Amino acid sequence: MVGHAFSWSVSRHDSFASCRRRYYYSYYAAVEDPEIQRLKRLSALPMWAGNVVHETIEEILKTRDAIPSATEQEAIVHAAVHSRMLGEWRESEAGSRRFRLFEHEYQTPVEPEDKKILVGIVMRSLRHFFKSDLLRELYAAGRERWLTVEDLVSFEVAGVNVYLRMDVAFRDREGRVVIVDWKTGRGEGRFNEVQLAGYALYAARAGWVGSPEEIQTRLAYLAIPRYVQRQVNQKQLDQARAFIQKSAGTMKSLLLDP
Repeated sequence: MVGHAFSWSVSRHDSFASCRRRYYYSYYAAVEDPEIQRLKRLSALPMWAGNVVHETIEEILKTRDAIPSATEQEAIVHAAVHSRMLGEWRESEAGSRRFRLFEHEYQTPVEPEDKKILVGIVMRSLRHFFKSDLLRELYAAGRERWLTVEDLVSFEVAGVNVYLRMDVAFRDREGRVVIVDWKTGRGEGRFNEVQLAGYALYAARAGWVGSPEEIQTRLAYLAIPRYVQRQVNQKQLDQARAFIQKSAGTMKSLLLDP
């Protein structure tokens, strides 16, 4: 095994907690085996829908200085489904190495109804995103008050590099830091709280706020839509730090050379 620096992320923890074999293949074997690397990149249908929504929103926020008009919004939704999804579906069917669905790789039939549900999730999520007060608040704050849009950042916890990528964070009119996570699923994920606490931990470390109470997190379940708003306190940050430290320690304890 070629040596590489150990790091921690929520997705790494999720992989480790759900299946140790999957974790080994994803974070160790994939480094040296191109076929495992290819299989690691396979996308299941719900994950694909989530990626389409996230990447469309990222592009809007990075390229538009104002909320698109109603006509433009529909054109964006239409393009996400009819251009991008249709194109990627055909690419996957053809056996592409760039984009491949799990269902095509393992020849799992996809019912027309399942395709309709998927397209519905993407269209609803994007339409709800455009209608959301959150988007209006984000643009009203002004781009100069945006702190991050999908940037990969890292910070240290007990000597371990922690990587995270916030969907968007901005400073509102009252001076609070608002950290937003777009979701296309319906339920609370197992690690949503840990993820948001990790974001808040980074915000505090980066000097964005003087105290944790100045941070607010928003989980935006776009497909429903439902918006969960929470305040942050020092106890949550301490718990997040302890959680990361313990999780990283358990991962490292399985290594021949931690």
